[in-house]
This record gives sequence, structure tokens and C-alpha cells, in this order.
Amino acid sequence: MKFIKQLDPNLDYISHEIKDGKCYITVTSNRKEVTCPFCGWPSSRIHSTYNRTFQDLPIQGNKVFIIIRNRKFFCDNSDCNHTTFAERFDFISY
Repeated sequence: MKFIKQLDPNLDYISHEIKDGKCYITVTSNRKEVTCPFCGWPSSRIHSTYNRTFQDLPIQGNKVFIIIRNRKFFCDNSDCNHTTFAERFDFISY
């Protein structure tokens, strides 16, 4: 599914399932390092993962849901007010 790279080149396709008129597409990030959005400090230490789901435009009458296996990272900057932060993507509004 090459169109996943159009959302973000740092996403990799994992799987998809069509069920009851809905298409679920699961993706994951391939970034090795992510910048803390609060202080700008780089991190590669993963704290945990969770699924984040958003609805995209329909395909052939099927509702489309993108499921991102989102990661939380530790921020190792002792001057930062946050000890963890979630990975962010430009194509999703926060």
C-alpha cells in the first residue's frame, strides 16, 4: 500500500482488514529517533505503544480508518517539564 507513504514517508504498512463496510489499515512509524515537542530534545528510548485511530476518506464506499501504532518516548532532558511524550505526525491535527 504505497499510498501510506503519501501520508508520511516515515510510516510503514502492516496490514489491512475490510469488515462490515469498513476498511482498517494498520501502520507503524519507522523513525529511529523522535524530537520532544516540548523542549526539542531528541529521544530514541521508547516508553510504551498504543493504537491511535483516525478516519480517512472512503474508498469504494467503504469507510477508511487508519490505525497508527503510536509510540510514547522518554524525554531525557532534565530541564523539560515532561518525562514522556507521544510521537506526532504532521498530517494529524492535535
